[in-house]
This record gives sequence, structure tokens and C-alpha cells, in this order.
Amino acid sequence: MGTPLYVRSAYSLLSGLGSVKDIVNRAKDFGHESVALVDKNVLYGAMEFYKEARKASIRPLFGLDCDIETAEGIYSIMLLSKDEEGFRNLMKLSTIISTGEKKTIDVATLNACRNGNYVILFSDDMPLSRAVDKGLDEEEYLERQKDLFGEYCVALTDHNIALNRRRDEILRPMLKRNGIFTFALSRTFFIEKEDFEAFEVLKCIRDKKTLKEGMSRYDEGRYFLSPKEMEALYERDDLLNSDLLASYCRVEPEFRTSLPKYSGKTTLSSSDYLVALCREGLKRRLKKGVPAEYSERLKKELDVILSMHFEDYFLIVYDFILYAKKNGILVGPGRGSAAGSLVSYCLGITDIDPIEYGLIFERFLNPERVSMPDIDTDFPDDKRDEVIAYVRDKYGKDHAAHILTFGTLKAKQALRDVGRVLGYSVIDLDRLCKLIPSAPDASLEGSYASIPAFRQRVESEEKYRRLFALAKKLEGKPRHESTHAAGIVLSSKPLTEVIPLTAIESDIYSTQYTMEHLEEMGLIKMDFLAIRNLSIIAEIVSDINTEEPFDIRKIPLDDPKTFELISDVNTLGIFQLESNGMKSLVKKMRPKNFAEIGMTIALFRPGPMENIPAFLENRAHPDKIRYLHEDLRPILSETYGIIVYQEQIMSIARKMAGFSYGKADILRRAMSKKKAKELENLKDEFIEGCLNKGYERSLAEEIYELILKFANYGFNKSHSVVYGMVAYQMAYLKANYPKYFYKALLNGVIGSESKTYEYISECRKTGQEIKKISLNRSSLVYEIDGNGIRMPIPVCKDVGSIIARKILEERAERGSFKDYVSAVQRLVYAGVDKKAIENLIYAGGFDELSYGRYTMIKALPNVLKYASAHKGEISLIADLDDAPMIEEYRDDKKVLAEREKAVLGFYLSYDPIAEVRKELGISTPGLRELPLDSYVKGFGVIRRIKIIKTKTKKEPMAFADISDESGEMSLVIMPNIYRSVSSGLLEGRYVFFEGKTEREGSCLVRNIQFYEEGKADENTDRR
Repeated sequence: MGTPLYVRSAYSLLSGLGSVKDIVNRAKDFGHESVALVDKNVLYGAMEFYKEARKASIRPLFGLDCDIETAEGIYSIMLLSKDEEGFRNLMKLSTIISTGEKKTIDVATLNACRNGNYVILFSDDMPLSRAVDKGLDEEEYLERQKDLFGEYCVALTDHNIALNRRRDEILRPMLKRNGIFTFALSRTFFIEKEDFEAFEVLKCIRDKKTLKEGMSRYDEGRYFLSPKEMEALYERDDLLNSDLLASYCRVEPEFRTSLPKYSGKTTLSSSDYLVALCREGLKRRLKKGVPAEYSERLKKELDVILSMHFEDYFLIVYDFILYAKKNGILVGPGRGSAAGSLVSYCLGITDIDPIEYGLIFERFLNPERVSMPDIDTDFPDDKRDEVIAYVRDKYGKDHAAHILTFGTLKAKQALRDVGRVLGYSVIDLDRLCKLIPSAPDASLEGSYASIPAFRQRVESEEKYRRLFALAKKLEGKPRHESTHAAGIVLSSKPLTEVIPLTAIESDIYSTQYTMEHLEEMGLIKMDFLAIRNLSIIAEIVSDINTEEPFDIRKIPLDDPKTFELISDVNTLGIFQLESNGMKSLVKKMRPKNFAEIGMTIALFRPGPMENIPAFLENRAHPDKIRYLHEDLRPILSETYGIIVYQEQIMSIARKMAGFSYGKADILRRAMSKKKAKELENLKDEFIEGCLNKGYERSLAEEIYELILKFANYGFNKSHSVVYGMVAYQMAYLKANYPKYFYKALLNGVIGSESKTYEYISECRKTGQEIKKISLNRSSLVYEIDGNGIRMPIPVCKDVGSIIARKILEERAERGSFKDYVSAVQRLVYAGVDKKAIENLIYAGGFDELSYGRYTMIKALPNVLKYASAHKGEISLIADLDDAPMIEEYRDDKKVLAEREKAVLGFYLSYDPIAEVRKELGISTPGLRELPLDSYVKGFGVIRRIKIIKTKTKKEPMAFADISDESGEMSLVIMPNIYRSVSSGLLEGRYVFFEGKTEREGSCLVRNIQFYEEGKADENTDRR
């Protein structure tokens, strides 16, 4: 009795606390046959709720709480769906609210979406209740209410609040006299009574208030009431009415759609057009004639695709990729298992010949395991949205959508948000959060159990215990909406007939359901990935084409300069090959051909890395490779007897057990997902298949165990080959067009000081000239300037792209800057502030204007006064009679070098540390280049010193922050070392050190030597 007809979930973002699963479980625990999920404005949780309820044998009821704006005010109302038509209207209503600027509806919108729904007013928030509270004419307001809402029910909302109870005692008989259906309703916002404080904290996070400011007792009773608690609050008739209302609601929201039909300039059916395109594409790809192997493979693939009715999917992908190519948008060579499809190759979706590289179609589409095709496409990160806009416009804004995801309250975020609400200091919260690992799966409970320092801090004070307890209740709850990084869905029907939508980004709507619920509705995800490396390639190709015709897809795959560059491990900036770990593998591998680049990428993963020593040994001594059976040789010879690729597992199963490729893929998936029962059945089939083909049982069992061992390690070969292609393309461009390569690479990291320095350092090492910022020659991005690369204006701190644009607009309007005073005058007039001008001087931006940097800085205050006084009198040359006198000073190279480093993040014009290195003959690597977890030697200058005492013996020790031309590092100087070097620890001193790099950016010092410029200091530890 008393069906819960209003339970809000955590999907009412920061306005509800219970998970969908907890709501269903609580309803079952209390013996309810049904329960209603009613979130504010949204249906985010509807499909999850439907599945959980069905699993628990609970009938799901679907409602929506929204605000209606009338001439008399704004009221909360609720719609509860009776049937599928009602749920469709609920989806439309939620979409209208979630995609509109106003988060309220009007009466006309309500009436358009009310069919199939009960319209429910709340007794504590409707025109009549306001009249009762104010002692106004109740009958008049009852009529107004009927005029506004038509037919409606009233939910009596006691909530154990005295005012509500008194009001309901007046309203109940009046409503019944007028034939208006009333029922008992308790709005539920959280599950347990003890969750009230956590719920209030959640609301304070939403409202950006502290608990002291936002705490209210009004919602204290809005937990999931038991049947007994409901009976104590409400009349029996109204409790029975809630059951009656629930019994009338029966919704099965299993709506389905399909992909839109491809619409192009053809009179052929989709299937005939696909076949025609593929045949023509194959001829175009194989200019010297089509071998039988290709014709047979194409026919086989097309038969599978057409039998599974995926022709429109392939045509839609073909169409938007064709659009991209026709409009000069670079498309990646492919991604994932789709590269194993000859159809994809014929259509230009991929640029990898699957037969040439031994790629398997069944790894992509398997007729024996019906699954949706999944073609991911790569575009430059600045062009992806253009392709999505084309798809949206072609199929209609109401037929295309992004996929919803949620940002959740992870461990650190939960602590910070709750701590702010409780009024705790940022310093305390920082200290606590730093004790939690930065891993994506780090949890509060896990950190408490496994990190003693975190547990001790939590238990040290009551305030931390309270913080931890509240944060745990909020951890994992959705905090805000976001969109899937790449996924788009398309529908033949208007999407609102299948799912509700929301507006997260302005250009295209997003689904209100997350990805796991969409495919079963016929909404196939298409991934449009934004890839920075493609943007780099596209920029380089564009630059090359200004000098000579160039097509990146036609470069030779055996270019000697490219393989020399890779073998020399000159792979900084190369996709997949630039990490320190990968460089170490490349150094051992020294790939000799294109296929081995893919192998290198496949091997550099946590599982396969275990096989690297055996792989390298077999590669060095191929005559010593032993195969379990000679029939394995043709399958494993390319990888020197080691199973590297998933496709090899499939080939072994096909060759030795007689499995079809489709069945072999089922085996591969079962192995990779460790499905024990399925693996047992497949093992029997595998061994039986081997016996039928004449192999010994012992051999069959041994081979099965071998592929089982490697299944988790195997990499998708199709994916490996296309990744290898992108890596090769970048290496080719770096080897053959280095100036354009470095320019594009630097443009990809504007805003990152560390990466900018890393790339500029390599430019210098390889003889590429980097030219400093120039008021007259720099732009918003790095550009080729003569024989060098010119730095852009926004690289300078406190300048940025907005101020840079002002400078460029001024330069475009009035010409180049001729002298210092008029340059400052013009920049002030253009809206450039003092800090930006000062930093540009230190960065070298004014160097071409006759004076030294120190002179210009000293003169700047007077020049700014002059500029302000003449703000409306812009001329190209300052009025010499009126202009301030410039007193010249000598530049101090070292001081200005430090200023330059402060505004750029690195030394450019003059590097004092490099000079001292040269003087002293020190050749250690830069701090940023020192390997992790190794004994190292390094050199730098002391920037900061912090002296503390050890916890146990209270002995002094020190942390010395040092820097060099590459970056910074912290030296940990323990008491035994500190005692002998303490007098030499001074800021600004040069230091040579030896020690162990136990963590990123930190070195435990074993030995220190201090230097004055040109000589070693006597005060040094000689051990």
C-alpha cells in the first residue's frame, strides 16, 4: 500500500542522491510491486531504471518533474506515463526543456505533450494551495486551476511538515467534492534517513554555497519511506489511490530505429550501389589488374555485409569521408579492425590493403556472431566538427546526435567539493588529496585501505572523519553532463521518437541515454575522432604543396632516410614512437621495414612486453626458432615464432582445428574476455577439430594452451598496421621535410612550456633555426621565416591570443612598427596592457626597434605616460619634440636571460646554464632527459631550498629545487649528506649531483659538488 510514485535519482544532477539500482532494491525490500522514477527535467536514467526494475521483477513507472510558467507564477508539476504514447510525449517534453534556453514550459507545451500521461499537481505548490495559505477565495482559484491545467490529479505531499498537513486537511475534502483524484505522495530525494546531510552537501555543491549558508531542514523527511511510515502520514484512501494510479501505468519503452537510408546521386538501391562502388574502387586501387584473390575476397565480404543489411552503414561512412577528401580535409589511413576490410579499402574508407598485410575481415565483421560494424574515422582536430556538421545537415538535426556521458565525483573531486561546502581550508584539502593516487580508478575506500598516510590523516581529527564519510556517500555520483569524445548516432526516425535529447554543445544535440543503451535501439555509434597528429600531418602537407605537388598517401614505404631516422631513435614528435619506453624498444628493434614498425607498436603494451626478449632473441637468431608444428611456421614466421597478433590466433584455429574465421574470432573473444564456460566448450571443439585434421591430441592440447597464454597479449594487427602507417608518415615527413615538420609540431603544443622547450631543443640540436618573437614578423602561430621558424606572439606569458590579435590588427591597419616609442603608443591605443608590453620586451619582441631590452624596460614608464597623453593621436613615428628621451643602459645578459626564461618558460637568446656547462666541461643530460628509477648524474642551478627535520630523529635535511635549460628537479638531501654540504646550499649556486631518480622529477642525492662559475667550490662532498 502506498506505491512510491516519486523517487528522484542521482541523474537529477546534484539534486538527487540515490542510484537507480538502490532505488529498485529499496522498492523490492519494502515489498512494492512498482516504483516510479521521477527526475527533474530529464530522463537520463530511464533505460537503466527499466532494465534494473525488470531484473528485480518490479514494474517500472516513468515520470517527469518540471516547472510550468503561467501568468500567475511558476509551479512544479509532474507527468506520469500511462502507456507508450505517454512515454514518447515524456521524451518530447524532456527534449523541449533540455534543448531550450528556458528551463520552464508553458501551458501550450504541456497540452502538446500530455496525451498518455497523468498531469499531477503537488498540494504544496499549486494555485489553489497558495490561495489557501493566503486566505483567498478558494473556489475562484479552483476554477483558475482547472482553466490552466484541464484534467489533473493532486498529489498530497505531507512530508511530515505541519504546514503541509494543515493545508492538505483543507484541500482534501474540497478536491474530492469537485471530483479531483487525490493520492498520497512522498517526494523521495535520497534513500536512507541518515543520508540527509550528504544530500544537503550535494545541493550546496550545486548552488556553490557552504553548508552553513545552504543547510535547510525542509528536505529532512525526503528519504525512501517504508510502508509503515507512509501509513502514519497519509489517509488510507489516498494510499490505496497511489496503488490504483500505479496499476493504470504500463509502459514498455522499447522503441527501435535504424540507420537512415543513404541518400546520394544514384538511382540504384543501396546494395547495388555499394557493390558498384566497390568494384570500381578495386579497379582504381589495383591499376595493373584485379587478381582472383581480390575478386573472391571482395565478393565474400559483400555477401556478409549485404546479408547483415549493413549496406547503408558503409555508404554513409563512404559519403562523409568522400566529403572530407573533396574539401581538403585529411582523413586517417584507418583505425582498428575496419582496416581488415577490403570493402573499406575499395571505398576509400581505409588506405591499407588488407590482403597485402594479411589482415582478416572476420576480425571486423563476423557473420557467426552478429554484431554491429564499428568503423572509427580519424580527422585533424581542427576539422572534425566540419565533417560532423556535414552529416548533421545531410540527415537532419533531429536525426543525428552526440552521445551523452557524465563527469562523476571521483575521489579527489568529492573530497574537494565536500570540503569546500564544509568550509575547510584549501591547504588542508590539498594536503589530504595529495595522499590519494592520481590513477583514474583511485577510490576513497581503496585509498583508506591501502595508503597508511591517507588513513592516518583521515583518523587524525573528527573534521577529516566527517569529510571522508560524506565524500564516500557522494563519490561516483554524476556531477555534470558531457559528450562522448567521438561518438555520433544517426537515426532514420526523428530521434525524439526513440530517445530523449539534450543540448550540451550548441551545434548538435546529445542523447539523454549513455552509450550502453543505444545499440539495442538500433542506434549504431560512429566515431569521428579528432587527432592532433593528423593536424600536424595536414599542416606539413599543406606547406609542402606550396612548393611542390605532394600526396602523403603516395609516399614510398621503403624510404632509407625514414628508416635511418627511426633506427637512430630520432623519434621525438613521432606518433606512438616518442615515449622513453618506446624509444628504448625502438633502439633494440631498429625496424628494417614498414611491417616491423607495426610489430614494435604491438609489442609495446603491458602484456606483450613480456615477450620482447624472446622476440628479439628469435629475430637475431631465426635459425634457432622451434615451432610446435611445421604448420605454425607460415602463421608465426613474420613475428619470429611469437604470437603477437590476435589474427594469428584466429589463423592457428582455422589451420589446425578447421575453425571458420568466424568461429575462430569467437574463440579469440572468449579468450580475451576470459569466459571460462565458453572456453571449456571451445577447447573441446578445438581439440576435436585438430584430431579430425590428423593432429595428435597432446599437440592439440599444447597448442590450445599456447594460444590461451598469448590471447590476452595479442594485439589487433589491423590496428597495429594503421597506427604504424601514421607513425611512418610522420617519420617520413620529419626525415625529408624537417623544417615544416618542426613548425607544425610546435604549433601543436602552443600553451605547453615543457613540450615547446623539448621540441625547440631538438630543433637547435638538428640545426633548425628558431627565431625569437618579433612585433613585425610574428603571427598567432609558428611560421616559416626565411631559413628558420619564427615564434608566435601568444607563446609569451600574459599575452595570449586575444592580445596577440590586437597587435596583429594594429600592424595590419597601420603597417609595421618603426620605432620603440610609437610602437608602445600604438599598442596602448590598441588595448595592450603594460604587463604584456613588458613581457614582450623581455621575450625579444621589440629587439628590432634599435634599443637594448634593459633600456626599453627602464624607459617604459615614461613612454607609457607619453602614450596615454597622446592616446588619440596615433602616428607611425613619434613626435620627436614631445617624445620622452631614451637613456641607454648596458644589457646584463644573465639577468635578461632569466627574465626571458620567466616569460617564455625556457632560455632562447642566451643560456647561462649551457654556458657554465661549457666552461666546466660538464656533459650530463638535461634534467628532463634523466631516466626514471636509475642512478644518474646531473647539473643545474639551485632555485629554492627547503630545510626540514626528519620525523624520527629530528635531524635536519633539505629539498633543493634546481633547474637547467630543460626543466626542473627536486633534490632530496638526507641528513648524512646534508651535514657536509649545508653551508654550500645557496640559491643561485651551480650544482653537480649524483643519485637515484626514484620518482618523476625527484632525485635522492648520493653526492653533491658545488661550483662557482669556472671552478669547483672547496665545500663539497667528495664521497
